[in-house]
Amino acid sequence: MKKLLIVFTFLLVAIIVASNIVVLTISNGRCYDDVNVVPHANYCLLLGTGRSHDPSPYYDARVQAAIELYQAGKVDLIYISGENDIRDYHEVDQMAKDIRSIIPDAPIMLDYNGTNTWQSLNNLGNTLGDHSSVTIASQKFHNQRAVFLGSVLFRKTPIAYNATDTKDFWWSLFSFVRESLARTKEVLMLPIRIAN
Repeated sequence: MKKLLIVFTFLLVAIIVASNIVVLTISNGRCYDDVNVVPHANYCLLLGTGRSHDPSPYYDARVQAAIELYQAGKVDLIYISGENDIRDYHEVDQMAKDIRSIIPDAPIMLDYNGTNTWQSLNNLGNTLGDHSSVTIASQKFHNQRAVFLGSVLFRKTPIAYNATDTKDFWWSLFSFVRESLARTKEVLMLPIRIAN
């Protein structure tokens, strides 16, 4: 029983490491920290994150990243994707409101059915075409996974602009663990999603 547990643990760790290597390899060189060197794309995909009563440390930085991309002339339209399923808080509408408080005439499209990263990318492709050029706006750890998924959904692999990340240790640790598992899930789920 002990040997079986050791083998299982080793396989699990190997799968997690391999999945993360796949994501990092495909996204390598496609996630930018400097807005001035980001190539032009048709659309900015702004990925939602909660604000509500327990603010995410990622929210303001993602909104700011989308604003910077548009103001620098790097994208033509901002496509905001997230959820509006909390009774007293509407993620997508709030993001649009915050962007328009800085850029009143910003061209924005709203997607209320972005329940996860794959769905947000898929919705954008179905709405605007899988031939579209896309720049994703989120934190680097999230962008890497999103670029990986976009490489499957779009004819031209998306690029990404990295929003500022939190310096809080516990949030960073939580994000690292969660993202490592999320990448593993996406790699393992890919054959099923492609088949569908």
